[in-house]
Formats: sequence, structure tokens, C-alpha cells
Amino acid sequence: MVLSRIVVDSPLFRIAQYLFVGVSLGLAFVVAYHQVLAPAVRAVSAGQDRAVIYGVPLALGLLLLPRISRRQEFSWLANLPLALVFGVGAALAVGGAIIGTIVPQITDSANRPLTGDPAQVAGTIVLALGTMVTLAAFYYTTPRSTALARVAAQVSALGHWLLMIAFGFFFASAVQSYMSALIERIGAVLRFFGLLA
Repeated sequence: MVLSRIVVDSPLFRIAQYLFVGVSLGLAFVVAYHQVLAPAVRAVSAGQDRAVIYGVPLALGLLLLPRISRRQEFSWLANLPLALVFGVGAALAVGGAIIGTIVPQITDSANRPLTGDPAQVAGTIVLALGTMVTLAAFYYTTPRSTALARVAAQVSALGHWLLMIAFGFFFASAVQSYMSALIERIGAVLRFFGLLA
């Protein structure tokens, strides 16, 4: 049903799409009710010590409910938990990117020795130059009136090409993984119908 979308936007694809979304939302609601909401309500009603632990998230969740109604005078209450969720999510994403990606890459690039195997030395130099050229690709504020500015513009253009080559490799890798998954699924369908040994 999903593969029928290749030929035309058919009702079979729509049925599969709606069925997938409906079953996923139904499962998510049931799991959230049985594993999050019901234990939280029982814990809040059972004791005072757990009331704060579960009561605050439950209250923030209840503040989202005015968005369901069409009345606008109380829908601003949902901004409080949404701001908390988006703020914490953005802080975790930025902190994770800095601590988990940027700092290890900088320390790894800075700690590479320029001694030993000539291929390793060449790789370290290419890595350092490639990093500087790529960072120069994001420098847009130089006026191009001086000789130094023209050199910066050429380095920036080289950085753009380096970025495009890297994005091309990433895209090719993604397409290759998608094609591998498609081939595996088609093989499973053919094996199911006995058309493939």
C-alpha cells in the first residue's frame, strides 16, 4: 500500500498513512495513560511526599488543556508548560552539541601531533586547513575592497565547495542506506510470496 505512492497518490497509500498515524497515536495514548498519568494521579492522591514530585508535572500537563477549547481567554495558560519544554529542550540540545560534539572535535583536532608517519602529518594538515576553510565559508561581513578581503572571499568560496562536497557525501550515504532498506524489504516481500529463495 505504501509503495503504491510511487505510481500515483492512491487511496491505498492514504489508508496506510491514516492507519499508521491512528495506531501510533492510540498506542502512545494508552502507554502514556497506563505508565505516566494513572501512576501520577495515584501517587498524588496516596501521599504528601509524592504530591510535589508528580503534582508539578501533572499541573503543567493540565495547563495544556485550555488549548483544546476554542475559547481564547484561557489558552495563554498553555504557554507556561510549552515555554518550559522548549526552553529545556533548546538548552539540552545546545549543551549536548557543545559538550558532546564541538569540544571533543576541537580537542581532537588540536591534539593531533605533527610527527610520525608522513601520511598522518599530511592528514593533520589537511584537517586543520579544511576546518579553517570551512569556518571561513560562514564569514559574510568582509567588504571586498582590499586585497585581504578578496583573499577572504576566495577562501570562503573554497569553503562553500568543501561544504557542498561533504553534503554530497552525506546525501549519498543516506540514499545508499535507504536503498539498502528498500532492497531488504522487497526481498522480504518476494520471499513471503515464494518468488525468491
